[in-house]
Amino acid sequence: MILASLSIGAYVGIGIAALVVVFFVALIIRTATYRKDKTPQRLVIDEDVSQEAAATHLQEAIRFSTVSMVDEYKDNSAPFLAFRQWMFDTYPLFTSQASLTVIAGYSLIFHLKGTDPTLKGACFLSHQDVVPAPTDGWTHDPFGGELAEDGYIYGRGALDMKCHLVSVLEALEYHLAHGTVFKRDIYVCFGHDEEPGQSFEGAPNIVKHLKAQGVEMEYVLDEGGTGIEGKTLFAEGLVAMVGAAEKGNGDLEIVVHGTGGHASSPRFPSANGRLADVIKKIEKHYMPTHITPLSRKTFLALAPHTNPLFKFFMVNSDVFSPLFRFILGKASSVTNALIRTTLAPTMLWGPDARNVLPREVKLNVNYRTLTGDTAEDVRRHLEKLLHRYIKKGIVSIHMLGYSDPSAVADVDSAAYNVLAKSIRQTFPDVSVVPYTMVGATDSRFYYPLTQNVYRFGPFVWGFDDESRVHGLDERIRPEQMGRAVQFFVNLMRNSCAE
Repeated sequence: MILASLSIGAYVGIGIAALVVVFFVALIIRTATYRKDKTPQRLVIDEDVSQEAAATHLQEAIRFSTVSMVDEYKDNSAPFLAFRQWMFDTYPLFTSQASLTVIAGYSLIFHLKGTDPTLKGACFLSHQDVVPAPTDGWTHDPFGGELAEDGYIYGRGALDMKCHLVSVLEALEYHLAHGTVFKRDIYVCFGHDEEPGQSFEGAPNIVKHLKAQGVEMEYVLDEGGTGIEGKTLFAEGLVAMVGAAEKGNGDLEIVVHGTGGHASSPRFPSANGRLADVIKKIEKHYMPTHITPLSRKTFLALAPHTNPLFKFFMVNSDVFSPLFRFILGKASSVTNALIRTTLAPTMLWGPDARNVLPREVKLNVNYRTLTGDTAEDVRRHLEKLLHRYIKKGIVSIHMLGYSDPSAVADVDSAAYNVLAKSIRQTFPDVSVVPYTMVGATDSRFYYPLTQNVYRFGPFVWGFDDESRVHGLDERIRPEQMGRAVQFFVNLMRNSCAE
């Protein structure tokens, strides 16, 4: 009787409600069945891996002031040559058994031959150079390598990235001292000009040389993601972030024109005022968000380690993409950078005198393009944003140097699985999560040798550490060095040893 009395509209409403219920039940089931990898993974710890030796050698490495040889440091070659000699003195087994090719005077390719020439090589990257470190503001000499009373080793390169370089060399020396036989060729490539964005003598020429020799790599591993406390991502335990791609990186110059004049009788709006408006527009109006295929894999890898609510949205990020992108765009600057191309006003140029209103001022904008976006997309975004000024001839945009987003490494490959296994053997209670790196590394040049290019530094960082990279009081704990060496020992054993 009740059903008979219902109108057609009521039937339609009931049907829609039923479909909605079924839809959400399906999503809940999809979420519930997406579980952690239950494969048991025991820690593999070699008791004779020396944390003390690794920490001491890092202190020594920091004392070489290998500041990138550009601008006022263009003649800073002596520390690089001394640092190279230190490698030979400190790691005699590796340096005596590996051949060395020097590229562009200072970049190094060490090649340790394996027993099976049919196998592709394994390539470990680091860079020797560091950014400048004026002593003002440091609590310890930035090139002193001091182990301070608080238990940290201080110095430029402690985090970026002599810690990584030393750990690779320590692991190789350890294996050779223990009679390990490598079946796969091992290449250790140390560039000398990774830090300055305008210098390309090292890594590109290393790759050009290796390509000319017909070298192919099974995988390349560089600096990049690190271990972070899961709670910062609403996850359990430790999260090892493995960079499987890099955003593109470019600069552009915006020139703003005005009438100029003397500051004693100013006329407005001035070029400076218009520039302020330009900066405000750039910072207020973001480029569109995207969930890339790699971002989707990031969320799926992280989902089983989060609370039920976050897991629900991460597993179903394809369904709730608009909402998910909105949340990530607002949550933090880090999550925002993962889902969109970012633009950052960085440098300003104006008049040379304090009492002059400039006829033109210039702004540098550094932009990082997400996979799928291009420099031309950035240009179109700015032209739309600044259309009124451009039409009047007040603003002009000049595109400068740019590198496209990198290719995306295969995170289902055997190489990635061995990398993930080695991480789990080294760090307890860890989840391995691939992601798109927002920074640039030398690894972006290595795709001609392999598609398996990964970025992971075996260190655990907090937010405080992030601000110290290229900043004041860069530091690391000695125990981090011991763990990093163990990681490389495990990875070399798993992927290269007979």
